[in-house]
Amino acid sequence: MDVGIAPWEAWVRAAWLHQFILGHAKAWPVLETLHYFGLSLVLGTICLFDLRVLGFAKPVPVMALHRLVPLGVAGFLLNLATGICFFFGYPDQYAYNNAFRLKLALMAVAGANIALFYGSVFGGLKTVAPGAEAPRAAKLLTAVSLLCWIGVLVCGRLLTFFRPPFFH
Repeated sequence: MDVGIAPWEAWVRAAWLHQFILGHAKAWPVLETLHYFGLSLVLGTICLFDLRVLGFAKPVPVMALHRLVPLGVAGFLLNLATGICFFFGYPDQYAYNNAFRLKLALMAVAGANIALFYGSVFGGLKTVAPGAEAPRAAKLLTAVSLLCWIGVLVCGRLLTFFRPPFFH
């Protein structure tokens, strides 16, 4: 049963980026490699910081790990750019996929959590000495962050397994 194509999808499929992705066989593997590199930066920096605030590796100063966060932000921006390319390449695989929708929701929660973290508890972490516990509120927000990013990772992996019914 052909229900037609939604206007947004027609626009995406007419875009030069869609044509580029589909017209260049090497584009997808290069984008995947860059996406995994960006993911490694996010998980290797932000999650490491989150784990320290939660109480792991207490001898490491919290703020020493926080200096790595800009690398995680760069990784996120790289993933955002490559993710947009993935979406433009196969919009129906993503837009109608519940794993993708959950991934976006978790990223939105992570973003709101970051704003709350920096707006409320981050200042108190600047005085946490090596070996000391972080404040409970900071632990709560970094636990939410860690869970969100792990969820984003899992949902990203599940994208290929939970495709829309018409994709099979």
